[in-house]
Amino acid sequence: MVELKYHGHSFFSVHVPASTILIDPIFESSKCVLKKKSKLRAKQSDFKKVSLILITNETAEHFDKDSVQELAMKHNALVVAHESVLQKLDLPRNLKAPIVSNGDLTLRGVKIKAKTAHFPKSFYPLGYLLECAGKKIYHAGVTTLLDDFNQIKTNIALLPISSKTMDVVDAVRATKLMKPDFVIPMQHDVFEDKKIDIPDFKRRIEKSVLKTKPILLDMGGTIKL
Repeated sequence: MVELKYHGHSFFSVHVPASTILIDPIFESSKCVLKKKSKLRAKQSDFKKVSLILITNETAEHFDKDSVQELAMKHNALVVAHESVLQKLDLPRNLKAPIVSNGDLTLRGVKIKAKTAHFPKSFYPLGYLLECAGKKIYHAGVTTLLDDFNQIKTNIALLPISSKTMDVVDAVRATKLMKPDFVIPMQHDVFEDKKIDIPDFKRRIEKSVLKTKPILLDMGGTIKL
């Protein structure tokens, strides 16, 4: 069984029987100059047996350098990211796992495939397709709508909906291209000034011919696969 927990913005934790995977971990104490419209609730102490930390890009609302370093050292966790991000971390080389778009890694029982993302403010943004405990999870990172979405086969898709990425209509289009079992919107609730009609995304998916089930998670919400 896989448990996926949402911590706000693009921060998710993936819990499998033996370990925990963190994607874009960021906390209320993080040194991010961007104005928040809601507080991040997760604390470093909440996480046990962290095996992997995945970073999608180097921007402040996705990459908390100090927290990543502390978590990696405390748990002996591998940090997966593009080399341009890993270079910013003061960590032993054996805790860094560089990856590029369309690259594959198998680390600590988890298959990781890096996917292309499009975000002009980042030097080398990535998404990640994870396979663990027989389930596939796609975290799109920060990206606009891409034709390549039709090549992604996943049980659950985590898609950004914000003024910097996709709007509701584009996120629906992305879902139609992938046809996942479940889709969860993200990045609309912490740093986003513009009001995003997330319930409209859910309604559009439910009214479509898709069999995909849309799930709206509040901060701290979970789904089990």
